[in-house]
Order: sequence, then structure tokens, then C-alpha cells
Amino acid sequence: MRFIETLLITDKIENLGYHNKRMNKTRKKFFNAKELDLKDFIKVIPNKRVRVVYDEKIQKVEYFNLQKREFKKLKVVKNDSIEYDYKYEDRSQLNSLKVDGYDEIIIVKNGLITDTTISNLAFLYKNEWLTPKTPLLPGTKREELIDKKLLKTSDIELGDLKKFSKFAMLNAIVGFYEIPINAIEL
Repeated sequence: MRFIETLLITDKIENLGYHNKRMNKTRKKFFNAKELDLKDFIKVIPNKRVRVVYDEKIQKVEYFNLQKREFKKLKVVKNDSIEYDYKYEDRSQLNSLKVDGYDEIIIVKNGLITDTTISNLAFLYKNEWLTPKTPLLPGTKREELIDKKLLKTSDIELGDLKKFSKFAMLNAIVGFYEIPINAIEL
């Protein structure tokens, strides 16, 4: 079983501490491995997306040009059996949920909004950003924003969507990408 970390390099490796924490927690659970520091394996090449594949050891480090993506149309998909609580290299279970004609999907599990296939979510309610209390995968950008008190965790049901004015996709690469709430199709 292999896992991945996807990191952003600007002029430095962004959110390195959060990525190290998640990677080492995964390696400890599955391999009882000693901690590693990703900075020892990643070259700082500005404006790149880095994909680190690992198991007990770092297996591969790949660098990609950043590509701007737009998300204008998202579909809600319900799936109560989906599991993705570690950042597995094998994403086939997530990818099987995608729906043609949509830029991304929003996954609802056991009646609660969780994530998209590539990001955590946040929803604007009045002047407060709420993020699902039970994401499929607690992302590094999400953890950073919770720690900075910019996001508050909350159970978010499908019916709650009507009370939000906008939402955001968040991950290491897109950052905090705001989208009008009407981009979501039920």
C-alpha cells in the first residue's frame, strides 16, 4: 500500500509542517516507521506542484508545472460506503464517483457533506467560514486554516446549502478557491 503527499512550492515548500505531520502519522500507523522530513527529499523549484509517493520510505518525488483549474459546476453525489481517511496513492474509489459534465463533485456520506475528490470544503454562513466536521480526509490547508481560527468545524447537511452565500474548495494547490453557491447542482 502506497500513499501520496501533494505539495506546493512557491519560493519555498508551502505548509511543510502539516504535510510532514500527516505523512509521518500515516507511516507510523501502517509501517511503524521513524519520522522523515520531506524537505530532505524535495528540491525547491519555484512554482511547482510536487507529488511524493511513499510507503515505509519515500519512493518517488515528481514535479509538475502549476495548471490553473476552474470549478464552475459541481454535482452532489451520495455515497455512504466511501473511505479515504488516508491519502492513498490509489484514488480509484474516489475517481469512480465523478460525473461527466461536471468540474468536480461534492460527496455526501451518511447525510453529511464531506469533501470533493480533490479538496476539503468550506461554506460561508453570515461572516463565518464553516468546514465539515467529518471530512473524508483532513487536508493540510484545512488544518492550517482551523489552527489559524479562520475555519470553524460543523456538521453540514445537504439541506444547509440554501443558507450559505458561497463556498470554497481548499487544498495545498488551489489554496482557498471561492465559488458561488449556485455552482452546486443537487
